[in-house]
Amino acid sequence: MMHYSRNALRGWSRVLAPAFDGPPPFDVATRAWSADGRLLRVDLQALEIPIALADIPVELRTDRDDTSWPFSKKGAVKQIYLSEVSGDLADWLLDEVGLRVDAAQVPSWPVDIEAMTGFDYRGDRQVVVNVRGEQTRLRRRLFGSELLATCALCARDLPVSLLVTAHIKRRSDTTIAERSREDIVMAACSLGCDSMFELGYVTVARDGTIEKGPRRTPMTVELELALAAIVGRTCGAWSSSTERYFAYHRRWQKAAARRYGLG
Repeated sequence: MMHYSRNALRGWSRVLAPAFDGPPPFDVATRAWSADGRLLRVDLQALEIPIALADIPVELRTDRDDTSWPFSKKGAVKQIYLSEVSGDLADWLLDEVGLRVDAAQVPSWPVDIEAMTGFDYRGDRQVVVNVRGEQTRLRRRLFGSELLATCALCARDLPVSLLVTAHIKRRSDTTIAERSREDIVMAACSLGCDSMFELGYVTVARDGTIEKGPRRTPMTVELELALAAIVGRTCGAWSSSTERYFAYHRRWQKAAARRYGLG
């Protein structure tokens, strides 16, 4: 889903489950739309740079003329709260946002157990969160409009929906200047490589070789097999310029393993 407000597209989201009947997600009875209705749970991602209405080609906005289309004959936004966008306009928006959708990227609908049990649902709580402003640009840098890409650790070719923009140096420890660098991240798969690197089970040596990290516990036979599958490989993201980030990762993980007794 794309989210529009104040003359610009400001975010996109993935629908988490089918809509269901319920009260509004706020407790102010006098607020507009305070009656029960249909709830739709989404995972919202803010765009670091909103896409202004004027930047959307007018020929794409006026490609169709029907009641379900979000734009008028002149390309202005209609007062519509949920409408389907398809065709060339959808392709253009996916490219601009840095997303591509194929069958492998669309998860099957999860069973909404909570909606079926009939408990007294009072709506989701509103919270304020910080959004990583550079995330969209970094993901676009890694994957562009490709449907498949390679994990920098296990070297498996996978759908980009199974790959994350993994920070080599912990993002919380990066400077503002480092956060603007595109080589601060690498593609790591969510099949295990991202977690093994982040938790210190593997590190990347100064020559680019993947080696066992300082964290050795807790350990299982299955985890040992997963480690053995990538240890000894050459990390696809290692270079002379990224070595300083991998060196930081090695130092931080060694200190953390020692501090928490995980070695």
